[in-house]
Amino acid sequence: MSRAEARTPRDFCQEGYPWPSIADLSDGDRVSGCYVVHARQQRETRQNKPYLRLVLGDRSGSVEAVVWEDAERAAPMCEPEAVIGVRARVGSYQDRIQLTVEEVVPLAPEGDDLRLLLPASERSTDSMIRELDQRIGSVRDPGLRSLLKRAIGARGEYREAYQVHPAAKRNHHAYLGGLLEHSLSLAGSCEVLAGHYQGQGIEVDRDLLTAGALLHDIGKVREIRRTGSFAYTDAGHLVGHIVMGVEMVSRLADGVPELDPGRLQLLLHLIASHQGRHEWASPAVPRTMEAMLLHAADDLDAKLNQAARHLAGVDTGGWTEWIRPLERALFRAPPAPDPEGRAARTDDDTIDLFRPPDPA
Repeated sequence: MSRAEARTPRDFCQEGYPWPSIADLSDGDRVSGCYVVHARQQRETRQNKPYLRLVLGDRSGSVEAVVWEDAERAAPMCEPEAVIGVRARVGSYQDRIQLTVEEVVPLAPEGDDLRLLLPASERSTDSMIRELDQRIGSVRDPGLRSLLKRAIGARGEYREAYQVHPAAKRNHHAYLGGLLEHSLSLAGSCEVLAGHYQGQGIEVDRDLLTAGALLHDIGKVREIRRTGSFAYTDAGHLVGHIVMGVEMVSRLADGVPELDPGRLQLLLHLIASHQGRHEWASPAVPRTMEAMLLHAADDLDAKLNQAARHLAGVDTGGWTEWIRPLERALFRAPPAPDPEGRAARTDDDTIDLFRPPDPA
């Protein structure tokens, strides 16, 4: 088992960079690829010879792998969350693709390597960064605008982490760039909601709401690792992103003398209450108009992201599997009739929305 000092995926793969994704592997291939270790089990054969069973992943999915030779040397390199380079034969086991690993090399991914190893937002980072800077610039309150710049502006302390981190471990926006994508989506929804309710004669502080939308999940950059399977950090388990977010924003605000203390307190309330309920780990419940709007929009954005990703692989007229976080299966409805009035469905099937798939 080689312990070659190939430090990056590009070094390891050389002319084979970027390597074939897991989704493109076929029985009989030989592959030199780079993967995240999602799981590792150390076992013994009937002859008491140690071997490793691994679950490896990249942005396209996961695959089982087995290390028969030099398993004891390979084991320290294959800790969960580690990134490794492998040379392997592609076979099948129980009708599923499996890698028989012949070589393992520890790797240190750089820059764009992460987007090959982990799922990422479909939106381009450049377009999201442009939108972020536009939204920061649109905030008229000088104190809030300065605070946003110190946090996530062009020279902001958390700028790089904010644009790369996922928004969650698994349920919604759980991919690289997910935190930025979710925060921008939320800011856009809040912009529309603020305008709508202001048109109804309800006073809504648009600047405060925008700042809250952009900073509500800032603690995620410390709560979740952006490598491996987006595991929680120790601080994430022990403290959580809401409390960390309040602390982070409070500390940054100390360097913004033009920010009114009362405005800061309202912003911190938005962060503290955005999950809406104590039983949802929210330290506070929403007690301002802006906090109520932010919580409702945040909950909707998270749920719709989950729904869209589950429905992406479902044909028209089909159902998703039971989605535990949403406590339901979802139906992909047929498209609306065209402008000339022709029905989109031409068969005699009926839709029974009261008989979806049963929970698993």
